[in-house]
Amino acid sequence: MKKILKSLLICLCIIFISIPLVSAKDNLPKPTNLKYVNDYTNTLSLDAKEYVVSVGKELEDKTGAQSVVVIVNSLDGNDIQTYATELFREWGIGQKEKNNGLLILISMEDRLRRVEVGYGLEGAITDLYSDEVMEQIFKPSFANEDYDKGITESYSAFADAIAKEYNVTLEKNSRVVLPTNVEENSRGTSLFLSIIVVLFILDNILNRGRVTKQIFRMLFWSNRGGRGGPGGFGGTGGDFGGFGGFGGGSSGGSSGGFGGFGGGSSGGGGSSGSW
Repeated sequence: MKKILKSLLICLCIIFISIPLVSAKDNLPKPTNLKYVNDYTNTLSLDAKEYVVSVGKELEDKTGAQSVVVIVNSLDGNDIQTYATELFREWGIGQKEKNNGLLILISMEDRLRRVEVGYGLEGAITDLYSDEVMEQIFKPSFANEDYDKGITESYSAFADAIAKEYNVTLEKNSRVVLPTNVEENSRGTSLFLSIIVVLFILDNILNRGRVTKQIFRMLFWSNRGGRGGPGGFGGTGGDFGGFGGFGGGSSGGSSGGFGGFGGGSSGGGGSSGSW
């Protein structure tokens, strides 16, 4: 028993050392099922989210362009331009063949904002124009903590500029009604599952799965109230094959009922600032 506990302690130490490696990519959040607005901070009201989703869906239906809002708590020390570019490419915002995506990234604790523009929209959304919108529309509202106004009005301005590039007009009169329990963030869950997977792998490498089997025996006995034997847990392979589903990136992935992203990319155009 002491050997097993010692082995478990070693595995846990290795896990904590490995957390920065596991969480480096996990630092980028996964898209929520609202697609056009991804608020991981609960900053926006339901009405504001419905507005962004409605305008974003109309814009994509008429032009194929995808305009996305992402609000995070913190950049965890990362440069906002680098973070935005990596997130844009990881999600694949916009159509792959047209690169017509737009990302509005907000970090609440850092009080930073970034507009990242896909290659195909750099004519419609210039660096200067993106900065003007964020400085004149977004910044005053956020400085006054009117977050709904700052997001909806700046999003609307960018959507109009994109629509103009495609020679279409957005009506903005149809509202997508969202259920109150929609979203949200799977970021913490995915990190936890990643750590569990790494633990299983290390245990199999270092201990031939002894720690994992012992944990399952303890759980089994606890559920059985101490009765019966642990026979059903023999072997180390079998049912764990299901963890294969965690591989791969999220570019072009599903975003609920609004479809997925198209695999677009960004060349780093746009603007950054604070409030």
